[in-house]
Amino acid sequence: MFNIFKKILGTSHANSFVADKTERDELCKEIIETSSLNVGFYLLIILSTFIVAVGLLKNSTILIIGGMLVAPLLSPILSISLAITIINFRVFLRSIRIFIVSVLVSLITSYVLGLITKFSIYQIDLINSMKAIDLTVFLIPVAAGAAASFTWAKKELNSSIPGIAVTVTLLPPLTIMGLALAVENFLIFKEALNVYLLNVFGVIIGSLIIFMIMGFYKSSKKIIEEVEQEDQD
Repeated sequence: MFNIFKKILGTSHANSFVADKTERDELCKEIIETSSLNVGFYLLIILSTFIVAVGLLKNSTILIIGGMLVAPLLSPILSISLAITIINFRVFLRSIRIFIVSVLVSLITSYVLGLITKFSIYQIDLINSMKAIDLTVFLIPVAAGAAASFTWAKKELNSSIPGIAVTVTLLPPLTIMGLALAVENFLIFKEALNVYLLNVFGVIIGSLIIFMIMGFYKSSKKIIEEVEQEDQD
């Protein structure tokens, strides 16, 4: 099946859909590094959650988009896809741990903001759009996950990444979950959780398809080396 894709999309490197070793190694290194649990990672999540929370409470699309651009939430999810691609349990556990930590940091940040802010959860316009979940809502993160993994591998397309980060609706529902917990509205929390998980699974599936087609299953050694280097640091 992969050979069919290659023939359709061209076999020369400039037009090839398959990543060469250098592209694969660079992407694997970048994903591992940008999803590492360090001060910068925590800071970006806290700041992005704060920006999105303010944007939600003020119904400001500009602030919401701004916060989504800052949030480093794609990297842990793409790391999960890489782990599944190479079928490595250690890398998978590492990716799941970082993903859970990123979720908890964002939840705690929005929860604390909700506790110290006077607001009505129903003043958030975005909540109404979360109730309309259908196949289209799921296909968008699948397409965005595929686009993110492809553009990260192809450096000449990196300018498209900010747009992809906005397309994937990860931080807004996560922030709404924290705000909903602060006012003990568990119905809205559940609705936001459903949207968030739908987006996460969509990104994983989309990026997993692209990683397989682009040959990232050949990069098992590089990914394991990067994870081992991270543990040593």
